[in-house]
Amino acid sequence: MVVGDGSMSEERGVSIRASTRTAVVAWCLWLATVGFCAGGLVVTLVVTRPLTAGVLVQGAAFAVAFPLGYATVGLVLGLRRPSNPIGWLFATSGLIWALTIPVDPWLEQLLLGHRPLPLVAELAAVFGEFNWAPAIAYGITLPALLVPDGRLRSRRWRPVVAAAAVGPVMGLVANSLLPGQLQETEVPIANPFGLDGAPGKVAAAVALTGLVLWLVSMLAALVCLVLRFRASRGTERQQLRWVAAGATGAVAGLVVGIAGVVVTYFAVLCLPVGVAVAVLRYRLWDLDRLVSRTVTYAAVTALLVVPYLLILPAATRLAGGSGSLAVAAATLAAAALFQPVRRRVQGLVDRRFNRRRYDAARTVDGFALRLRDQVDLDVLHGELLAVVDQTMQPTQASLWLRPPAPQKAAGG
Repeated sequence: MVVGDGSMSEERGVSIRASTRTAVVAWCLWLATVGFCAGGLVVTLVVTRPLTAGVLVQGAAFAVAFPLGYATVGLVLGLRRPSNPIGWLFATSGLIWALTIPVDPWLEQLLLGHRPLPLVAELAAVFGEFNWAPAIAYGITLPALLVPDGRLRSRRWRPVVAAAAVGPVMGLVANSLLPGQLQETEVPIANPFGLDGAPGKVAAAVALTGLVLWLVSMLAALVCLVLRFRASRGTERQQLRWVAAGATGAVAGLVVGIAGVVVTYFAVLCLPVGVAVAVLRYRLWDLDRLVSRTVTYAAVTALLVVPYLLILPAATRLAGGSGSLAVAAATLAAAALFQPVRRRVQGLVDRRFNRRRYDAARTVDGFALRLRDQVDLDVLHGELLAVVDQTMQPTQASLWLRPPAPQKAAGG
């Protein structure tokens, strides 16, 4: 029995350590993406001139829709379904979208000023030109092959997975070596790494191969979804309907928002959100929590960043030559207000989007207040079971209190 108990304890310890490592990796991927986006905002505030509301809105919309949107959905799935690779694919896609964000504003100002580009700026220009291919492959094509349970329909789809994973990377590397113009930059420039002659021809052939693999794998993923839906029954069919709804919303948003870039950006989020709901299998508490956190941080950002951006120019003018001191003071004030504002906004949002959590917190707080003055064990027993039933809703609950140890008689 002792050996068995030790083995069970060891297995439990291994499981806890694995779960902890998974959580750490998920949070690190998300924080890295957030860090790149935050770096982009800081660089934009420092170097972009003229700094207009349109520039900030478009940059924020891109960050929320692509890097932060995919990374946040990947975080939720990575924590809730760590064995399902779809969450990790979304997180990887978000990170790929975010890699050049801190450099882009600086690169744009260099190009507008017709100044020479350092090596870092050249690398960012080339990567930003072609990073959409791997980002789409890891954020759309591969999840479509694996939705909703994270497994392929059969081994015959493995070549499609290989094409979707390798093709975009081949295209990214080969296109980076092709001579020609880079069109995604603010001012079109010649590819600084373009090769002429035979190497350029080899790069062109590899780039074409990568593009074909990327396109064919995307079409095959669409066929896989259709076949999986036709063969699905019961819960899986309901899950795939969420995926179809997300894809429909994305396409409709792209068509409607073709004249407005901001609408187009947010339409792209329909697909990963639909996949997330399908993978979580209607666990609405998870979805409510995602909505709750998203609304909270969006509201906090609006309450702190927007006044910060409006007040900062005036504070800089008033400070005269101490513009950097005004920037530092405004930044420290916004940072100091973040947690108090977040707690207040979180409480207001939970009342609307996450009512179960809000009610549970109120129940526990009320029980803690009554516990201070409660000395009757029978009453305490009943109240504790009632609180557990209201907050956690178990199928069965019981409370066992260890009897007090017998006291030795005096002089015994």
